[in-house]
Amino acid sequence: MSEVLHPGRAKAREHRSAEKDVVKAVIRRIARLENQFAPKVQPDFLRHPRQRMRLVVSGMDRDLALETSTCHRTLTASGCLIEVVRLDGRRGGLTDEELEKFVKSFPIQTI
Repeated sequence: MSEVLHPGRAKAREHRSAEKDVVKAVIRRIARLENQFAPKVQPDFLRHPRQRMRLVVSGMDRDLALETSTCHRTLTASGCLIEVVRLDGRRGGLTDEELEKFVKSFPIQTI
């Protein structure tokens, strides 16, 4: 009954309803675009590389000196971890656990 007395209110209510519908449509479209173009979640290759290749080179002319030994660790874009270990001396008494600890003390470079 108040709409009969105040026809401007009904028009304003219809206008607000139409605006809400437009805003909802825009929000839905933005959400679709965000889903379409959002970057895909990249696997954590640093913690879980797809493949691992380790090359260990050691000198045979002297006893092992880890202080002067080096390691280069590179993670490729495809998730392959390549480790090149250069041991200064014979590996003889170095256990696998000690070698792993030595290798992990070097940072991983990504390419």
